[in-house]
Amino acid sequence: MAGLIGLVTGAQAQTASGSSDGWDVTVYPILGWVPLGILIDVDVPPPPGGGGGGGSASIVDSRLDGAFLGGVSVSNRRVRFDGDVIWAGVGGDRVERPRLVVDADVIYAHGSVGWAVARDFYVTGGVRRLALKYNVKLGDLPDFSRKPGVWDPLVGVGWHKVGPTLELHATFEGGGFGVGADADVSSTVRFDWKPVKHFGLTAGYNFFYFKVTDNRGGQEFRVEQTLHGPLAGIGLYF
Repeated sequence: MAGLIGLVTGAQAQTASGSSDGWDVTVYPILGWVPLGILIDVDVPPPPGGGGGGGSASIVDSRLDGAFLGGVSVSNRRVRFDGDVIWAGVGGDRVERPRLVVDADVIYAHGSVGWAVARDFYVTGGVRRLALKYNVKLGDLPDFSRKPGVWDPLVGVGWHKVGPTLELHATFEGGGFGVGADADVSSTVRFDWKPVKHFGLTAGYNFFYFKVTDNRGGQEFRVEQTLHGPLAGIGLYF
């Protein structure tokens, strides 16, 4: 599982006719993502110099400022290379006990390599660069901002059923392992419809979860976030 990630992981496998050199390329220049489920939990450190402790809280009402995905893949019968980028501007509020306001930008770039182990089934390994920006207002604490960034190793599986006019894709990836994020999980289910040569429409559902701990100067900030919702866009097939 593929979060502006996405998250689209997986694309074009070998077509029925096949390209002349045995490789197929798919580009997704436009993918709209609408995270309907947005959960954000934060643990804010105490302010520098004392003045009380920090605190933790979860949003109750979420909001979406915008999201975008783009992706590319190259594949043949044995191996596939997938890459994608995601941006999502989200936030949320909690009116009281304590009052909480969170604004977040989530950006990631992801790349993976898949090896075919059975018909239409792949095992994958990859990496995700996760860049985050949080502005938090919690209770009476001073406004808090932090920009954690991590590199996450990933392992996963993918199923890619490809036909002349219809493709079905399902992927799952997990990682972080404390090397980057504490946890990083993404999943995508998607179908592509290709009514004409080189052009198609794609639609599906994307899920992305991560947990990150960022410690700077003894000030530890933790965030746990979930984004999931439908996606739709266009594909170009070569």
